[in-house]
Amino acid sequence: MTPRGLIVAGGIGLLLALAARSFVPDLLKAAPKGCARFTASSGPLVAHAGGGTPDAVYRNDRVALDLADRHGFKVIELDFMEKGGRLALGHGNAQASPLTLEELLDWLDRHPGISIVTDIKSDNLNGLKLLKAAAGRRIDRFIPQIYSTAEFAPVVALGYPAPILTIYRLQPGKDEWIPAANALPLRAVTMPVKQRALAGRIEHPVYLHTVNQPMPGYGLYTDCLIPADPGSTDTPEAR
Repeated sequence: MTPRGLIVAGGIGLLLALAARSFVPDLLKAAPKGCARFTASSGPLVAHAGGGTPDAVYRNDRVALDLADRHGFKVIELDFMEKGGRLALGHGNAQASPLTLEELLDWLDRHPGISIVTDIKSDNLNGLKLLKAAAGRRIDRFIPQIYSTAEFAPVVALGYPAPILTIYRLQPGKDEWIPAANALPLRAVTMPVKQRALAGRIEHPVYLHTVNQPMPGYGLYTDCLIPADPGSTDTPEAR
């Protein structure tokens, strides 16, 4: 699969950020415990932590994957962590998933149109090495997230597609990473919604997380939004 998508970023991103200020109170609400309803939204969407279900978020399991597939998602983010030298799914020990990596790979074999964005909660490079060893030829089904620009070269050297830079682990207010990010052929940059004022300085597609109401002009990692147009959920090519 070659992910594609449409997103507004770069020079006009700042205008969109200013126009979106009225969204602040609702966008900064705590994550829901589940999705009381699913709202259709246009523009690129990534199902967050497997996608929300009516009774839970951060599931990272087969139930969430199957529902995201039925909703038409083509890109799904999943949380991974290293446990005992093996890669497991889950947002942490308190939110471990019963889905094994082998079961995920089998699920991907049966859903050839879907790609997985990685969010590795333990050491990222070690986790991606473990994932590569398990995935084999399926490595191109995974879109790795990196947590600093320094991780770009070693991750690409592993054979993964162009990564997404996610900045939630970078210190807020320290923006030295922006010129380095703009110089790299990243697939996208994703950031917490409260930092979206940075979008106007980014020369890549910009995604926000985690957003559960429509917000035009950005890609969104989401629990409870679903694609109005399933073909619009793919992430863009690297620039």
